[in-house]
Amino acid sequence: MMKFVKIFAFLILAVAGVHAASTEAVVLVSDNPADLAVAQLLAQKINATVVVTPWGTLSAEAVAQIEQSGVNIVYVIGGPVAVPDAEVKINVTVKRLAGRDRYETAAMVAELWNVSSEVIIVHGFDEDGIKEAMEKARRLGIPLLLVKEDEVPEEVERTLEKLRFRRAVMVPAPDMDPNTIRERLRVHGIEEVEEVQIDFAERAYKAILKAEEEITEAETLLGNITSGREVAAARLIANAKRHLFIAKDAYNQSNYGEAFGLAVAAKEEAKAAKKILENVVVGEYEIEVEEAEIEIERHGLEKVKMEVEMEIHREEAREKERERAERAYEYSAEAGKQEDSGEYEVEVNKSYEWEEEREEHKKW
Repeated sequence: MMKFVKIFAFLILAVAGVHAASTEAVVLVSDNPADLAVAQLLAQKINATVVVTPWGTLSAEAVAQIEQSGVNIVYVIGGPVAVPDAEVKINVTVKRLAGRDRYETAAMVAELWNVSSEVIIVHGFDEDGIKEAMEKARRLGIPLLLVKEDEVPEEVERTLEKLRFRRAVMVPAPDMDPNTIRERLRVHGIEEVEEVQIDFAERAYKAILKAEEEITEAETLLGNITSGREVAAARLIANAKRHLFIAKDAYNQSNYGEAFGLAVAAKEEAKAAKKILENVVVGEYEIEVEEAEIEIERHGLEKVKMEVEMEIHREEAREKERERAERAYEYSAEAGKQEDSGEYEVEVNKSYEWEEEREEHKKW
C-alpha cells in the first residue's frame, strides 16, 4: 500500500511539473467514453495532445502519432485491458493512470487537480451525460467524478474526502437517485449541489436508439456460428435484444429511468458482442468465450448453435409481434376508432404522448 501511495504521489508531482514547464506530452486513451472524458480534461490541464485508440487494442496509428509528435512522456488513461502494451510499444516514458474500473480511474485523474473547490458529478454509463459533464468541466477547469445510479463508489468517496470540494454540479441520468448522491456528497462537506436540468424522456429515447444501432452493427458482424467466439457474441446479442424489448415497454409506460437503464445494458452487451467478433477477446470477454468453448466441448457445436439461434429468433419474434400490434393500433387511431380496446391496450403498452409531441421522432 505504501508503495502505491509513493508511486501515485510521484505521478501527481510529474503531472504538476509538466503543467508548470509546459513540457509537451500526450494523453493516450481508449475510445471508452468515460475514460476519454477524463483524458480530455487532463490534456487541457497539462497542455497535452489526446491520442485515441480503439478499446482493447493499441493501434499502429496511435503509436505512429505518438512517435511523430516528438513528446517525451505519455500518460495512459485506463488499464492494460483497455489500452494494452503501451509500456512495450511506446519508446518514451509512459505513466499509466488506471484504477480497477472507470470510477476509480476518474477519481485518480481528479486527484491530480490537488486543489479545486468544485467538481462535476455524472453517471458512469450515461454517455450523453458524460459528454455534457466533460464540456462543463472543461469550461470551468475543474475535475470530473463518476458515480453509479444510486451509489458513490468507495474509491470516489475517498477522493471526495481527500479533496474536500465545497460545491458540485451534478448531471443526473434518468435512472439516478439524486437524493442518495446528494446525501453522500454532503457527508464529504459538499452542501451546495447544482443539478443540471435534463429531459429524461429524451435521454431514455436516445439511449434506446443507440442500443438499436449497436445491436444492428453486432448482428451484421455475426455471420455463421462456428466457434465459441460466435456463440459468446450471439448470446450477448440475444440478451441485448431482450433488454431492449423490455426497455421499450418501460418507455411506453413513461418509466424513463427503467427504460434508460435497460437500454444502456442492451447497448453495452451489443458493444461487447462487437468487440468479441472483432477478435478483441480480453478481460471479461475472454471469460465469455472460454465458457462458450467449454459448452461446445460438452454438448457439441450443433446443439449449442441451435440453442443460441433459437434465443435470437425468439427475441426477433417478440419484436415483430410488437411492431404488428403497434401498426394495428396506429391504423385504428387513424381510422378514428376511440373505443376502449381492453386487453389489447395492456399488451401493446401504448403510451405515445412523448412521440406525438416530437413528430420528428419515429414510433416503435
